[in-house]
Amino acid sequence: MAIETSPGPHVDRTLWDYIQPPTFDAIAKIGKYTQELAAGLINAVDAVDKEGYKALFSTPSLDHHLAAFYRHQNLAGLNELYQKVQSVPSAAQKFLLPADREEEPLDLGKVMLHEVAMIPILLADMYVAKTGTTERVEIDTLEQLYLKLETYLLTDDLKMEVFVPILGAEVTDEATFDTFSIIRLSEEQRKLLSDTPHVAPRDAHKLSSVTHALRLENVPALAGGCGSHFEVEPYESTFDMVDRFFEAVSLESQSVAGCAQMIFSPSGWFGNMDAVGNTSTTYLFRDYPTRLDALTRHTSYLDYGALARVHEHFGKLSQGHPSLRVAARRLNRAWIRDDDEDRIVDLCIGLEALLGGGSGSGEIVHKISMRAGAILSQLGWGRSGEILSAVKDVYSYRSRVVHGVPGPHKKQLLHLDGMPIHASRYALAALRAVLLVALHVEGFHPDKVDAMFVYSALDMAADQLQARDASTNSV
Repeated sequence: MAIETSPGPHVDRTLWDYIQPPTFDAIAKIGKYTQELAAGLINAVDAVDKEGYKALFSTPSLDHHLAAFYRHQNLAGLNELYQKVQSVPSAAQKFLLPADREEEPLDLGKVMLHEVAMIPILLADMYVAKTGTTERVEIDTLEQLYLKLETYLLTDDLKMEVFVPILGAEVTDEATFDTFSIIRLSEEQRKLLSDTPHVAPRDAHKLSSVTHALRLENVPALAGGCGSHFEVEPYESTFDMVDRFFEAVSLESQSVAGCAQMIFSPSGWFGNMDAVGNTSTTYLFRDYPTRLDALTRHTSYLDYGALARVHEHFGKLSQGHPSLRVAARRLNRAWIRDDDEDRIVDLCIGLEALLGGGSGSGEIVHKISMRAGAILSQLGWGRSGEILSAVKDVYSYRSRVVHGVPGPHKKQLLHLDGMPIHASRYALAALRAVLLVALHVEGFHPDKVDAMFVYSALDMAADQLQARDASTNSV
């Protein structure tokens, strides 16, 4: 194999001089494989079609005890590269288990050799895929391919884009806001969603049928490994942002909306590349079958106006009292629930988070019901006494559920103005209405609900009585 040098892009020599020898050897081994395959001397390694030539050096499947075609330990110069990686903290941390990265000082003996070996193997795979040759190595081409991998290896502050496919809602418009955007997924992205390993074909079709996604930019990435052993995910704060988005959606959607997958796209770097040049990674939630069942049962619609309101709710949920998040989370969970008894518990927890505060005397259910009546009556729900009675009936249903009383439950069905309505349906609408009011009242605090709503309602009634008396006396 000939090695051709010419002026090429600037690379950091920290690791590059140690990466080249095992990369040359990996390219030569790929060449030997392709020659023997063409001559009919060996059978093809199936995983190469999907994963690329790096599959020759790693176990083809986690489900089968199959040996790799080549042993990565035999790559020329690998031990020298391993020792060099151990001496570079930013690189060494990426080849430790997550728990080992937290140790101080780092135990560099725990750096994993099989993951370090993937650096030259991935680079060799990329080179052969790009040039189609193993007979010679053009150093400038190899360096050009290495640059974004170098960024991954030597950078501590890695960033990526996160795409969260929206299930359960048909989004009609794209939208861009300051904290997130809603985009239409490309065909390539939808194929990534359906090609996720260990997903049944029926589920894969559902996952890839989604059209739009929540897009978060400049997201800190927690990445480790390389090539076939590469893993990446966001930090907990990003998962919290995604939860907050769908909590905000639950205030606008007429059915449950959520997600079962994410796509992580590195920004200016990568730790792996598949056979077709894709560097993005899919993340599948462990409970995806349950999510998928709940999120594909009904569909609501979100146009630009609804998305703009979702963005407003999203911001207020992060700025307001923590009880707002508790209520929004319970509202969102109530949408997802299959079991109505679980649903009514969630809804009552949400109502209590907003209306159960304060140190005033009195039984908690009466207090919550009275406060709900004061707020909802001002929204046109009817007379406050009727609302108070309905909310008490909702709590009666909830009480029987949490105390293990077997159904059917009398208070599961309410009668308002002679019309039957399910208690959980009434509670869901009530929680959403109260939460929307609380979100948009400046300085909302569950301990100040009486001062903000109940006393004002009483003052309004008193003013009306005074006005009526004044009118009567004038006559």
